[in-house]
Amino acid sequence: MRLKLKLGDVLVILGIVLTAFFILVSTYEKNTIEKTAVITQNNIVLDRIRLDRVSEPYTINYGGDYPGTITVENGSIRFSHAECPDQVCVDTGWITRPGQIAVCIPAGVIIKIEGQDPDLDIIVK
Repeated sequence: MRLKLKLGDVLVILGIVLTAFFILVSTYEKNTIEKTAVITQNNIVLDRIRLDRVSEPYTINYGGDYPGTITVENGSIRFSHAECPDQVCVDTGWITRPGQIAVCIPAGVIIKIEGQDPDLDIIVK
């Protein structure tokens, strides 16, 4: 037995699809937040990168007992390769928002994104 769609059914489905589309469009924000990634190794700043100004992806290599590679793209950064035994830093993936960090503890490397996020609800002093 096959059910027949009636005009009311089509209107309800169309209304749901249009509502979902308008919600998606209204909540979409371009990645324009001013973000700076600070890369440190053993409390020494290796690099400061304005993530919102990166035009081409590139990599940064770091040395030490557990050398590795950091990949930078427009608005995001990650550990792409590391010689550390547990690979937790690589598994962290891309970080993109102010306040997020990625850490390779054996290598002593920390990536932290600084900046202002307009979605923050509170400020702690």
